[in-house]
Amino acid sequence: MKKCPECGNPSYDGAPVCGNCGYQFPKPKVAARKQRSIFDGEPVVEKQPKKQKEPKKEKQKANKPSNEPSVLEIIKEKKLIIGIILLITLIVICGIVLTGSNKNSTPIQTSDLAEYTTGDFSFKYPKDWEKVNLTDTDHETAIFFKNGNNTIIEHYNITSSATSLKDINQQRISLALSSGDAVELVETVTLDGRNGSNIILENADGNYTRYVSMFTDGKLYVFKVTGDSLNAITSDNINTAINSADIK
Repeated sequence: MKKCPECGNPSYDGAPVCGNCGYQFPKPKVAARKQRSIFDGEPVVEKQPKKQKEPKKEKQKANKPSNEPSVLEIIKEKKLIIGIILLITLIVICGIVLTGSNKNSTPIQTSDLAEYTTGDFSFKYPKDWEKVNLTDTDHETAIFFKNGNNTIIEHYNITSSATSLKDINQQRISLALSSGDAVELVETVTLDGRNGSNIILENADGNYTRYVSMFTDGKLYVFKVTGDSLNAITSDNINTAINSADIK
């Protein structure tokens, strides 16, 4: 039996309400039965055999020498080989250029030379040079030749008030630079046992002019060569004529 908490009237245990005042008794809590399934058991985990540890490889000592070349050594070796190849190639090219420039040149025989003489000065020149009628306003007595390459060879000798060939060359170079020419070469040469000079200018128009000069006893002897290239103004036949210069 149970009593109503409101009026105290007794009621049987399963009564849902009080028969006296109508109080609704709270429903009793039903405990759920725990059912155990045959699958509720904890899974059995089979223990796997432990893997045997492989023995650690011994580290190569840092100071242990290796027979294999390093990357740096290989690069250095290749650079050295490339440098040698380039050097050999450059030598071969220079040889080709030098031999090629003289390939078609043949020694000039004495019988193929004519002689020009004026006053105390003379020189020999190839017979196939053509005398041309040109003028030099600064040197009225100048003579002109043209060779097979259309290079003009001019010669003149004049009396000069200069004190040395050095002064004459300095004036010539200053005048050339003021005209927009470039100085390619200035050197001392020996002609007829005397000191001379060889000056090569690249003109503003792209041509080249060469001055070979001797100065002695107040007289200036000059070969002026004009051509379209360095090879044209320094050819063997021109050098033969210049080297044959003779002052009596």
